[in-house]
Amino acid sequence: MNARSRALGTALIALALALAAPARAADVDPATVNAARALAEEGLALYDKGEYEAALDKLGRADELIQAPTIGLYAARSLERLGRLIEASERYLQVSRMQLDASASDVFKAAVADAEKAYNDLKPRIPKLAVAVRGAPEREVQLTIDGKPVPPALVGVSRPVDPGKHVVEGAWAGRVVRQEIALSERNETAVTLEFPAAPPKPPAVVPRRAGPAPHTAQRVFGWTAVGAGAAGLVAGGITFGVASALRGDLIGLGCTERVECPDTPQTRDKLGSYNSVRLVPAPALIVGGVLAAGGVVLLLTVPPASSRSGGAAAHAWISPWGAGIAGVF
Repeated sequence: MNARSRALGTALIALALALAAPARAADVDPATVNAARALAEEGLALYDKGEYEAALDKLGRADELIQAPTIGLYAARSLERLGRLIEASERYLQVSRMQLDASASDVFKAAVADAEKAYNDLKPRIPKLAVAVRGAPEREVQLTIDGKPVPPALVGVSRPVDPGKHVVEGAWAGRVVRQEIALSERNETAVTLEFPAAPPKPPAVVPRRAGPAPHTAQRVFGWTAVGAGAAGLVAGGITFGVASALRGDLIGLGCTERVECPDTPQTRDKLGSYNSVRLVPAPALIVGGVLAAGGVVLLLTVPPASSRSGGAAAHAWISPWGAGIAGVF
């Protein structure tokens, strides 16, 4: 902007503030109008220097005090210079729709007309970007562009964005997909965020209960059989001795060798006891012998000590006075 255009612009803003609509001016005291004029002039000077961010700040403050079309117009132009085309277009549109009184100045009317023309010229320059998703339900994806959330209804829909670099990111089911894209003016592009298929879950592993080693179980069964067999042999031996003693007593009372006894009170009592006991020794000795022999076989076939852990050693013993297991465990 040259010196002439700057002077003209300053005059326009000053004139616009001076000729503000009566309804609006009635609500603002002269000091506020003066401050708004000063801010607007500072903003225009900064705009002329190319300091658009600072100019936008000054013009925005002035616009909060006096909503004049000229101030809004230069605020929109500052946004356009900063590359914030979407905000600039909305500001142009806002100014172009300002309702002016019939008594409004020509300066106000010209600012509204300039804003409408600037809006129509700027709108086709704004890039558009459509973001689609694949591999995930689009309504469940948390989509952002430059960190700003995108409503689910706009997924896959072309929407305006400012020119420049953008970061598109989608999050779903603990997975995040990110893509960078650069857009120039008038460019319309579509990107697709690909969500890779989730790896299949490994099958659940049910831990197996550790059971005794085969040689340990065999050794346990072996010693159990030997112990039970020894107990059976002992029981058979004891009952055999009792039966032999009762038989001797019966023979002493006049019974025959085949235990055929006279019918007397003494022989009846002992004969009943003898008949109860004499049937036990044979089965007990047979079962005890089989169990003991089977247990010995199991113990003899246990794997050698070098192929199994532990240093246990044991042996069974049987005597006329009893039976049992002895050893080191």
